[in-house]
Amino acid sequence: MNVRPGVAVVVAGESGALAGTVDAWLSEEPARDVVAEASAVVGRDVAEWWRDPLNLSDPVAAHVEVVVSGVAGYRSLAARGLRPVVVAGHGVGEYAALVAAGALPLDQVVELVHWRAELLALSPRPSCAGMSAVVGAGAGDVARAVVADLGGTGTLSVASWDGPAQVLLSGTCEELARAREAVLAAGLDMVRLPGRAACHGPLMEPVARHLAPAFADLEWSVPDVPVVPNAAGRPTRDPDQLARCLRDHLTSPVQWEATCRALTDAGATAVVEIGPVPVLGPLVRQVRPDLPVQLAAGPGAPLPTDRPEPATAGPAPTGGKT
Repeated sequence: MNVRPGVAVVVAGESGALAGTVDAWLSEEPARDVVAEASAVVGRDVAEWWRDPLNLSDPVAAHVEVVVSGVAGYRSLAARGLRPVVVAGHGVGEYAALVAAGALPLDQVVELVHWRAELLALSPRPSCAGMSAVVGAGAGDVARAVVADLGGTGTLSVASWDGPAQVLLSGTCEELARAREAVLAAGLDMVRLPGRAACHGPLMEPVARHLAPAFADLEWSVPDVPVVPNAAGRPTRDPDQLARCLRDHLTSPVQWEATCRALTDAGATAVVEIGPVPVLGPLVRQVRPDLPVQLAAGPGAPLPTDRPEPATAGPAPTGGKT
């Protein structure tokens, strides 16, 4: 297959967790190898674990599924000739991007993501805190103003700069309620993301402290292709920089709008989103409306060639969080 040069690959976070996602890839040997290795680490058949939608209400199952499915899809597409110029993941999808690029080994990342999701119990429960999406033109300016007005003495913060028309806030339920009043008064909408922890903000500091020893044990390598870490929004192949950004990942906002710009700066002329539904494609198009985006939900997905298909569209809010 004559895969188009200049392709970027992106992987969503928890919003990309759907029952049976990895099953679509299991006809391919590279994907089966990924699932077998993940199953050995977790101690159960992960593909079977993820076929029950109720299991994915558990962050442990959802987060590990996103990472393993992303890596399985990437390796299957790589076996068909995909050679990206840059990779990125949103939220926990960054872990999949790091494995796909060759910066970290799969077994260590599966164990770390499993532990990370369990530690979310140290943060306030979704009934006490969470995330909401500010949606509409000028979302960034409105979100910045709301946080400046209401967040000075609390924990309200921007969790993700998704794009010009979507910004995520994290904070307590009371803070998010006050923020919603201010957002509505500014003429935009604000949508609560049900069941989500208040990631990428100060409420994650207890989780980050407990994760610190695990980060010290990771075996980093120079990745085959640049990775755009969430905390920086700039591509790099420097393992030390990638490690610093991953340590900051849970408490720093996701710089996804900057990431979308960085994809084209790195030479991307098309984007492949690995996942069951378009989550990041609509966000990429907010920033780079002329950049073709194709969804790869299984090995039969068409890859960008010299004549790419039109970009995939989808509804907001879609951020691939946590």
